[in-house]
Amino acid sequence: MKIVDFEIHRCRIPLDRPIGDSQVIFTEHFMTVLELKTDDGQTGVGFELQQGMPIPARSQLQEQYRYNGWSAVEGQSPLGMAMRIGRPRGGNVGASVLGLATETAMWDLAAKQADLPLYRLFGGTNPRVRAYGSTLDFHLDETEFRSWMGHFTEMGMRGIKVKVGHPDIEWDLNRLSMVHDVLGEDVDVMIDANEAWSPKEAIGRMKRYDDAGFEIFWIEDPITREDYPGYAMLAAEIGTARINTGEYLGFHGKRRLLESGGVDVLNIHGQFQASRAAAYLAGDYGVPVSLGNTLMELGVHLAASLPECLYLEFSDLAWNRLAIEPVRFEDGHAIAPDRPGHGITLDRDALAEYSEPA
Repeated sequence: MKIVDFEIHRCRIPLDRPIGDSQVIFTEHFMTVLELKTDDGQTGVGFELQQGMPIPARSQLQEQYRYNGWSAVEGQSPLGMAMRIGRPRGGNVGASVLGLATETAMWDLAAKQADLPLYRLFGGTNPRVRAYGSTLDFHLDETEFRSWMGHFTEMGMRGIKVKVGHPDIEWDLNRLSMVHDVLGEDVDVMIDANEAWSPKEAIGRMKRYDDAGFEIFWIEDPITREDYPGYAMLAAEIGTARINTGEYLGFHGKRRLLESGGVDVLNIHGQFQASRAAAYLAGDYGVPVSLGNTLMELGVHLAASLPECLYLEFSDLAWNRLAIEPVRFEDGHAIAPDRPGHGITLDRDALAEYSEPA
C-alpha cells in the first residue's frame, strides 16, 4: 500500500450553540478535511480544526500542502509514515501544514491495511471508555445550561465539566449549584478555569468552593500553562481536588510539569504519537491521563488503548455532522468503532453542504 494522491476540503460549520470559556467565544468551526488515497483504492481521512479563525481558500490549502508536506508523503507506506511523524530527529512531517490531519489519515490507512480497528492496532482490547459531558457553557444562559446538563444525563454520563473563572465568584457558585440541582450528588464534577487565575487566586477560589460544600473531582487549567512552580504550589494547597492540566503543552512542557509534581491528571490530545508518548511518560510518574476533546471523537481509539485513562471529554460538537456514523456513546461510555481504520466514513452530502468554494 502506497500513498499516491490527496484531496482537501475546506469546511465552515455553524454551531448549534455558542461555545467558549472565560477567555473566548466561538459560533462556528473552520475545519479542514484531508483524504489520502492509495494505489490499492483505499482512502484515509484526517481532520484539522482552525478554531476561531478563517482558513485559506481550498486552492491555497492544496498548494500549501503540495509544497510543504506532500513530498514527504507521496509514495510512502502509511504505517511507516505514521510512526515517523513527530519523532525528534528528521522526517518531522508533523511540522508541515496539516500535520495533525496527515497523521490521522495515516493511522486510518495503517489500521485498514491491518484490517483492524485503530484502538486494536494501538494494543487496546476493550472499546469502551468512560466519558464525561463537557458543557462549554460560559456563554449559555441558565436555561440553556440546564438543558445541556440534562442532555448528558440522558446519555448516562456520571461526570460533568463546567466552566468557571467568572470575575464574580457568585456566578461560579451558582453554576455549581445548578449542577447539583439537575444531576444530584452522585456525579463527578470537573471545573475548568482556562488559565483565568494566578496561583493565589486559584487557592482562594478552591477554598470558597470547598466552604460552599462542593466536592470537585478536578480543577482544569487554573493558572497559566507554563507556571510550573505555581502548579506545585497548588498541588500542596488545594486539598482533595485533582489538578488536571497539560493539554496546551508540548512533550517537553508535559515532562517539566510532571517533574514539578504539580499535576494529578495529565490532559492529552492532538497527534496520536505525541499523545501516546506523553501518556507513557505520565505512567512513569504514576499519573493517569484524560483525553480532551478530539476531532470526530477519534481520541476514543487512543483512550481505549491506554491503561490509565480516567475520562474522555465529550462536548457533542458540530463536526460530527460530517460522519455517516459518528462515534457512539452508551451508558456514559464512548464506544470505539469496531470497523477497520478509525471508523469514520464521510457523509458526502454533509461535506458538500459545509464545504466552502475553492
